[in-house]
Amino acid sequence: MKEGDYVSINDQIAALRGIQAILVTPFDDQDRFDEQSFRRQIDFTIDAGVTAVISTAIFGEFFVLSDSERKHITRVMVDQTAGRVPAIATTSGVSAAHAVELSVDAQKCGADMLMLMPPYISKLTPPGVYDYFKAVNDAVDIPIIIQNAAQPVGAPVSPEDLARMMKDFEHCRLIKEEVPPNPHSMARTAEATKGLSEGIFGGTGGQYLITEYRRGCTGWMVAPEFIEPTIEIFNLLEKGDEPAARRLHQRLLPGLVLEHLLSIPWSKRVLKKRGIIDSDAWRISMPPLQPEDEHEIDVILADLGLS
Repeated sequence: MKEGDYVSINDQIAALRGIQAILVTPFDDQDRFDEQSFRRQIDFTIDAGVTAVISTAIFGEFFVLSDSERKHITRVMVDQTAGRVPAIATTSGVSAAHAVELSVDAQKCGADMLMLMPPYISKLTPPGVYDYFKAVNDAVDIPIIIQNAAQPVGAPVSPEDLARMMKDFEHCRLIKEEVPPNPHSMARTAEATKGLSEGIFGGTGGQYLITEYRRGCTGWMVAPEFIEPTIEIFNLLEKGDEPAARRLHQRLLPGLVLEHLLSIPWSKRVLKKRGIIDSDAWRISMPPLQPEDEHEIDVILADLGLS
């Protein structure tokens, strides 16, 4: 890798501070990937002011996508993003070999960074997790975000093991920390990786955004249905106006609580209602929303000025 490219990557990492969009994977009524809705979603989030877009993460339903679908979706993301913000591909695998295959392919097609968590089916021991990330680190030369997520999908890694990997693997440079209790985990991870990690990001829709900000969090990766107020909250915190950030966050919380409760069907329904995607179809095994959920969506969007 050229020296100029390395500086460019450093600049991209620094520019991640803020809110990144975890893109949902839209499907049409025949259960096929809806490319046009996906492209529209990318433009919507970039226009709103996100600092990066992320494909095929948990809310992107990666675990019900084929490998060929995951690779194609990453290519569409890279193409539509067109260098406007970093394009981050989630390449979590069921084994080291699987993660390496997905990661190498994502780098070849132009992804700026990778995000992955340890195997989510057959859980590894701490030495196995170390070897898993070493295999990916040695196979690529773009930054890696270690996603530290809770079970059942995730496989939590201790702050000490995160610090060791940050120290030993040159491309493991950032962390997404979302192990409950999230703010406490954020504080412990920030302390353990001080001087090693170049950014620690929160998740869980931004429910704990304000308290995590106070504990060293540098940004949040969130589903995009409420992306505008989430960005506004972060910008208020950056300006030092925590009271205003708290007031807006309190208005946003009902939507975030229901997102946490109802998951992907909620996010997709809100995005469809806002005209961002054409269908709210999902593959994950989740029950449909109820009429009262629709009422809550209308009330929340109206209160946030997004209806």
